[in-house]
Amino acid sequence: MRVSGRTAATTSQTAERLAVRAIPRNPASWMSRYLREAALADGLCALAAALLAFGVRFDDHRQLAGPYLALSLSLPLFWLLMVMLCGGYDARIIGVGSDEFRKIVNVGLGLTAAIAVISYATRADLARGYVLVALPCATLFDLLARFALRKRLHQRRKLGSFMRRTVVVGHAAVAADLATELGRESYHGLQVVAACVTGMMGNGEIEILFKRV
Repeated sequence: MRVSGRTAATTSQTAERLAVRAIPRNPASWMSRYLREAALADGLCALAAALLAFGVRFDDHRQLAGPYLALSLSLPLFWLLMVMLCGGYDARIIGVGSDEFRKIVNVGLGLTAAIAVISYATRADLARGYVLVALPCATLFDLLARFALRKRLHQRRKLGSFMRRTVVVGHAAVAADLATELGRESYHGLQVVAACVTGMMGNGEIEILFKRV
C-alpha cells in the first residue's frame, strides 16, 4: 500500500510539473502565435470567399474572368490590410467581448463601401454579383473562423494555459469575490496571482482571501 501511495503521489507530482511546463511563461509568446493564426484564418477565409464568388459569377463566362481572377487572388491582401487598420489584431479584444466580431463586420462593410466608391470614381464596370457574393461570404467565413479560434482558446484556458497574470485591487470582500469569479470563469483569461486590499483585516480573513485567490 505504501508503494502504491508513493507511486500515485509521484505520478501526480509529475503530471503537475508537466502541466506547469506546458503553460507559456511569457504571455506575449502565445498572444503573438494566436494573432498569427487569426491572420492566417482571415486570409484563407477571404480567399475562399473570393474563389467561391469567382466560380459562381463566371462559371459560364471564363473568357471574361481574367481580371476577376486577379482580384480574387488579391482580395486576401486587401482583407488583411483592412482588418489591421480596423484594429482586428489588437490583443485587448482577443478572447472576450464582441469587439473582435464587430471589427470583422466593419471590415466587410468598409471594404464594400470602398469598392463601390472606387468603382464609381473610376467608372469601372465591376460585376455586382461578384461583389455581393465575395464580401458577405468573406465576412461570414471570417466570423465563423474567429469564433472557432475563440472556443479553442477558451478550452485551453480551462486547462490553465494562455492566461494573463493579474493583481486584484480593492476592498477585501470585493477582491475575494472577483478573484473567485475569475478563477471560476477561466474564459476571461485572467489569472489572479496577488491581491492588494484596503481596510483592516484579521489573520483569518487574510488567509481566507488568499485561499480563494
